[in-house]
Amino acid sequence: MDTYGPLLPQGWFDGQGPEERIALWQRVLAEPLPAGARRTAVFSGDEPVAWSMAGPARVHEGVDPVRDEELWGLYVARDHLGTGLGQELVEWAVADRPAELWVAEGNERAIAFYRRNGFALDGTSAVGTGFPLAELRMVR
Repeated sequence: MDTYGPLLPQGWFDGQGPEERIALWQRVLAEPLPAGARRTAVFSGDEPVAWSMAGPARVHEGVDPVRDEELWGLYVARDHLGTGLGQELVEWAVADRPAELWVAEGNERAIAFYRRNGFALDGTSAVGTGFPLAELRMVR
């Protein structure tokens, strides 16, 4: 909610308590990964504070990939931003290899972070069916 709350339509999270979001992410993180995919999570004590997933590039909302590898997702909790944790996760996930990723339009902090890691917007966008945000593709 910290990152996407301001970008989503007002009331998007209404009726979704933390229990529902926790259950969703527990399911996502427990799913078996396809060949070549990887994920990691970082904890502070018992609390998850960051995660990253990467693997073979996928068709995204009907848009074919342009790289073989994709950074599927990366998240760092607000109170851990600026600690270098995000950088470590990018290096773990895709190192300096050619890759693509999708970032929420309007998430300027993430776009700047990915630019510092050699990614550039390529002019491709898509709107997700389950999450009403326009996403922009970045490639390197």
